[in-house]
Amino acid sequence: MQALAATYYDVLGIGPEATLADIKAAYARQLGAFREKMKTPEKPAAESLDALRQAFTILGDPLSRESYDASLNGVANQAIALEPPAEAATPTDTPAAEAEAAEPREENFRFTGEGGEYFRIWIVNILLSIVTLGIYSAWAKVRREQYFHRNLMLDGSGFDYHGQPMAILKGRIVAVVLLFGLSAAQRFSPLAYGIAILCLLPLVPWLAVKAFRFRAHNTSYRGLRFSFHGSYGQAFKVFVGYGLLVPFTLWLAFPVFYRQLRKFVLDNTRFGTTAFECAVTTGAIYKIFLLPGLVFIALFIGLVVTAVVAASGKGGQEALVALGFLFMLIPLIFVAVQAVVVPYVTARTNNAVWSSTRLGEHHFRSRLPVGGYIGLTVVNWLATVFTLGLFIPWARVRVARFRAEYLALAVSGSLDDFVAGEAGSATAIGDEAAEMFDLDIGL
Repeated sequence: MQALAATYYDVLGIGPEATLADIKAAYARQLGAFREKMKTPEKPAAESLDALRQAFTILGDPLSRESYDASLNGVANQAIALEPPAEAATPTDTPAAEAEAAEPREENFRFTGEGGEYFRIWIVNILLSIVTLGIYSAWAKVRREQYFHRNLMLDGSGFDYHGQPMAILKGRIVAVVLLFGLSAAQRFSPLAYGIAILCLLPLVPWLAVKAFRFRAHNTSYRGLRFSFHGSYGQAFKVFVGYGLLVPFTLWLAFPVFYRQLRKFVLDNTRFGTTAFECAVTTGAIYKIFLLPGLVFIALFIGLVVTAVVAASGKGGQEALVALGFLFMLIPLIFVAVQAVVVPYVTARTNNAVWSSTRLGEHHFRSRLPVGGYIGLTVVNWLATVFTLGLFIPWARVRVARFRAEYLALAVSGSLDDFVAGEAGSATAIGDEAAEMFDLDIGL
């Protein structure tokens, strides 16, 4: 069979003068067209998706594109084969080939978004949300999620987000009504406020399950959607059972709650028909929170001792000065927690959780450097403050790129075959009822 040939530019439907933004838009457009064709009886060949990914991988990287353009100058109309020639096939039944096939290969995640691109989306979202008194915020979330999903790449393909603004708006209306009810009960009497809290406790797990289902169902990779299958009973045990342990144990049980929450979300999430499995241990989470916990205890003891010494001093003026200085330290401690402790915990928990998670035979590997992540956070904070908030889009893009750079999937076998097999299985068993995915309370 004669192979269909085209240049990478032809595959994406663009010209050699296209910018990086044009390439991304064309890739997203071609992926959308491929997904639509997958719904028809005459499904497109899988090789065309491979060619599409290969074209974006080459043209989306400036150095690779430069080399490719140089080769085009020497060979007119250079082609790429959508179907490999039969004679190029190599036997795979040799021991060396079997060993190579059995050895997992790492596919690194990659975020291709740019701060300038996202700034245009971000500023429009803010202005329209203000003009519409917050109503547009649901549409703003869809635009934001689509941008970050579509620019997160794995093996040459981006993720996608399919959430509908009206479902998000409905979820936010529910959240606002609940918060308004709580506020009204609090103003009425402490007893009414306590009763309202007790009435809302059973509702929290239900809202969480609905939100997790919504987000999973509206996230896809190569046209195949994720799904969430956690039950209300499981959510009640996590949010009410383990959640109530946290305040009653003076936050000593927070690592237990955190581990149960992450396992609840990951263990009940599927890609097609294959479930994620998180094996992170409680001990590993406690080790992460140990250092920040000791720091907090030391700070608390230091503040108490300083306050007692200042209050018991003979000179009233000196005592007031010492207490004033003490209160001035509290905002600085808060800033230090947000700039250092939070990214420290985030980086280490991400590494612990994702490095203990697998999808079928494929294992995740997270190597987020703690020092580098703290440095990134501090620089983003300073830049945001000095630009009066205008640096926020660049900060979010920098964080997304940094986190993706140190996350990989150790693939056993062929990722293409895995996704194709899951797509077939998911089609065979059918989708769940649409009304299960109609509410999102997230911001």
